Amino acid sequence: MSNHRRAAALVTAAALVAVLGGCGTNGSSSDKSSGGANASDSNAKPVEGGTLYWAVATAPPTINPHLNGLAKVSPLLRNAYASYLYLSEDGVYEPWLAEGFEESEDGLTVTLNLREDVTFSDGEPLNADAVLANFDKITSEGYGRGTPAALRNVEAINKADDLTVEFVLTTTDILFLQYLASLSSAPLSPKSLELEQTVLESGGPELAGVGPFVITNYTANTELVLEKRADYKWAPQSIAGGQTAAYLDELVYRILPEGATRTGALEQGQVQIASDIQPLDVALFEEREGFQYVSSILSGTPYFIIFNPHKAPVDDIRVRQAFALGSDLDAIIEAVYHGSYTRAWAPISSRGPWAADLEGWNTTDIDKANELLDQAGWTERDSEGIRVKDGQPLRIEMYTGTSRLRESRDQVHLALSEALKDNVGIDYHFEVVDDGTAAEKAAAEGYTITDPSYLSPDPAGGFESVYHSDPARGVIGGGMFADTKLDEWIDAGRFTTDLETRKAAYKEFQEYITKEQWYVLPVYEPQDSVAATDKVKNITLDGLGQPFGAYTIWLEP
Repeated sequence: MSNHRRAAALVTAAALVAVLGGCGTNGSSSDKSSGGANASDSNAKPVEGGTLYWAVATAPPTINPHLNGLAKVSPLLRNAYASYLYLSEDGVYEPWLAEGFEESEDGLTVTLNLREDVTFSDGEPLNADAVLANFDKITSEGYGRGTPAALRNVEAINKADDLTVEFVLTTTDILFLQYLASLSSAPLSPKSLELEQTVLESGGPELAGVGPFVITNYTANTELVLEKRADYKWAPQSIAGGQTAAYLDELVYRILPEGATRTGALEQGQVQIASDIQPLDVALFEEREGFQYVSSILSGTPYFIIFNPHKAPVDDIRVRQAFALGSDLDAIIEAVYHGSYTRAWAPISSRGPWAADLEGWNTTDIDKANELLDQAGWTERDSEGIRVKDGQPLRIEMYTGTSRLRESRDQVHLALSEALKDNVGIDYHFEVVDDGTAAEKAAAEGYTITDPSYLSPDPAGGFESVYHSDPARGVIGGGMFADTKLDEWIDAGRFTTDLETRKAAYKEFQEYITKEQWYVLPVYEPQDSVAATDKVKNITLDGLGQPFGAYTIWLEP
């Protein structure tokens, strides 16, 4: 039996996730909860029934979990769809729809042992045939955007018996285990998989899943309605703690893109809970009578700036250093977020076991930044105070797509532009464009700098997609680094399941791209945040730091 399987067998109802708004927290520094006189009795008995109205910012592009792709939509879909495994914050894979899994000695065969009591909401059983049907569909031509990266090393999928499925891999691959724990692999009923392509692409009540709720209605860009499934009983133990079916009878998500609209709806009692609270609105709920505020740092990467080391002027490490040291990030983040967000130092989130201790490596030093630019030959200044060399201004351009414009990021960049001009004479030009224009500019000119963030339970997926030199694997970075050292560390972390080996590889990786090469400038740690009335109990966060749907929530009368 694998180390993962042994660890999963030992997992009980210990608090591996934060259970907030009525049951305390797990003590993680990544999670915060507060409120006025809303502290509830952690021993209070949950109340069955009721309808929860929840305001969210992001409309699902589809209700099909295989095709969704938006991290912000995952908490909504988690109510209707479950996965084979559950990945906790500390990197342990727990049973969910599967009782567990086993790995062969060489790591090339992963055996999934399914629970025998799971059924889809249409009454069909979850068995080996259903699993094979789902993977056949997921990898079929024309269904999604091609075979998922996590499945590219899967050579064969075999039915051992009615409740046992064997996956044969060409190499040990941690991304495959992550995939089994992801929403993207959540099984649909075989009957659902036979629906017309247009129905599968949109999703909705026609799709039968195995979650604690069933989707009954979806009005695009407006509302998603779900009803309790009374016979549900297979949530991960660290989430459920003995709970079977959900407490709520009905769950209604109202899609309200504007932050002020969500805040107003909560204040006026139109909803009982609202997601993505804007930084300036936190004070409205954080210590206010009758309300509570819950926030959590998300797993994955921070929001950060990437420098293209092969494109002028940031191909000179001294310019990259001056940009970082002259940016005055501490003051900017405090001014924009008023203490509700924290500065990032490492190129991976502090949530989970992966981030290297890098605090202070690029603390603001304006004198040093100016000295570096002088050394790099940017010694002249124009009438605006911008540095000039060989008649060319020291101009750095960044174009970001509208889909990345959240959490007041535009304010951060506008402040950066002012600080860099005043402190070191860099003309930093930041412009928001539509996503199509951003993609066209990147394809035509290549990035000088770019600004991703990546939600992931583990560094493997994020690091590969941002930093790998093969554009087919480095789909976010486009292979811009072309640094074989990075590729080696990425592979060392992906193609093994040994936790300590992976931690060591990622520690060296992070130190190299920061202190040694200055390839990246971490900015702040992205968060998930919700505000709710004090009648909402048991808001539970998953290992990513997102709400685990509404499964554990109950309403105080």
